[in-house]
Amino acid sequence: MDAKAFGTFLAEARKAKGLTQSALAEQLHVTDKAVSRWERGLGFPDINTLEPLADALGMTLSQLMHADRGDGQSAEQSLEDFFSLLAPGRIQWMSVFDAIFWLTVGLAIWIQFTCPWIVAVQWHPESGVITPTLTMPKPVACLICIGLSAFETLICKSAERGFFRHSFFVWEKVFHPRLFPWLELAFHLIYTWLSLVPLFGESMILLFN
Repeated sequence: MDAKAFGTFLAEARKAKGLTQSALAEQLHVTDKAVSRWERGLGFPDINTLEPLADALGMTLSQLMHADRGDGQSAEQSLEDFFSLLAPGRIQWMSVFDAIFWLTVGLAIWIQFTCPWIVAVQWHPESGVITPTLTMPKPVACLICIGLSAFETLICKSAERGFFRHSFFVWEKVFHPRLFPWLELAFHLIYTWLSLVPLFGESMILLFN
């Protein structure tokens, strides 16, 4: 289904429920301009909005996906259609990134109380012995880690709001439910790994000092 056909279906379903664009937007926590764009065929709802949108229109996810207000599809079939689509997306990635950042801040505070003033931040193995090659005051080391964590969290959130909320990519996931959720998950795991680097660095400081 193209965007125009979906938009026409959405407008008809909304009016059948007696909802204005503003009322529907309020239920979905989006702007009425977003609803207007969907109905004019200028974009699709993002993956996190599909389920609330279906609920607001009084239909199943399968009916929304296929633009069908009642073809008798069973709930079992709907689950089959959407399980692989929605399962990876249930993780609240924004919260994950925030949690990693605050763990980095918490570990930095812990380092201030447990480590000496000068800490090793880089090591090199020599003859089976790990020797420090770079040292610095612990407040400086921890501020660098916190700064990197804040920057990487910002990058991860920007990518989440941009790439993963791109309507075309979301709609492709709807029509390829077995592939795109795991592609999305893979990208999220890469972002998560990057955001864990400062936390890992602090852990090494704590471990080897």
